[in-house]
Amino acid sequence: MAESAVVENLTRTRARAIQDRAETADQKVSTRRRWRIPELAIGVVLMCGGALGAILLSRSGDSMVVVVGSAHNLERGLQITAQDLVALEVPSSFATSFVMGEDAQSLIGQTMLINLNASSPITTAMLSPTVGLLPGEALTSSAIDIGKFPVDLAVGDSVRVVTVPDLAISESTEPSMFASEVIIYSITQLSDNDDVALVTFRSSLDLSMAIARAGEIYLVRVAGVATQFGSGQP
Repeated sequence: MAESAVVENLTRTRARAIQDRAETADQKVSTRRRWRIPELAIGVVLMCGGALGAILLSRSGDSMVVVVGSAHNLERGLQITAQDLVALEVPSSFATSFVMGEDAQSLIGQTMLINLNASSPITTAMLSPTVGLLPGEALTSSAIDIGKFPVDLAVGDSVRVVTVPDLAISESTEPSMFASEVIIYSITQLSDNDDVALVTFRSSLDLSMAIARAGEIYLVRVAGVATQFGSGQP
């Protein structure tokens, strides 16, 4: 009986010791878990604070300035008006590439050389300044059938003019090309005739004579900038 009691006491003691060790281990794990959550929160706060500080630092070192931008989509060949322009803010480090806000008035009347999306900053390279007629220059207009010039022809383009003689006043039937490149001054779609456009050329008086003798006119767009004054004969 005594031996049985001793064995029972030892068994109970060992069971209690095992239970105590298990409870201690659970408490340690719980403590570690309780500490990990605050540490993670602190890490997130530090990361967010660092990112915000970097943004504020970059903004403080690169102030914003006002430049000229497009108020809406601008198409190539469009002559700029005040309604086409809007003020935009850009970092000062990039502002030198664009037209400054105080220079907006200088863009009025200039012609777009490219298509530009709305709310885009404008550079001087995107525009062709309007220059008054030089001595010996003239503006010559002609109604030209759609299909006899490139569909995307625009103001400021350089073209070569091909004329076909009017058989009513000429015995020749051979087409000829005007010797000089010509600048497109304007293109107007006639409201009463969708098949014809009124095209105005900037060139010499010689072009006026060539067009007056022509029965048909074809336009060929060429690369480069046309000379302001051409004195060639067709």
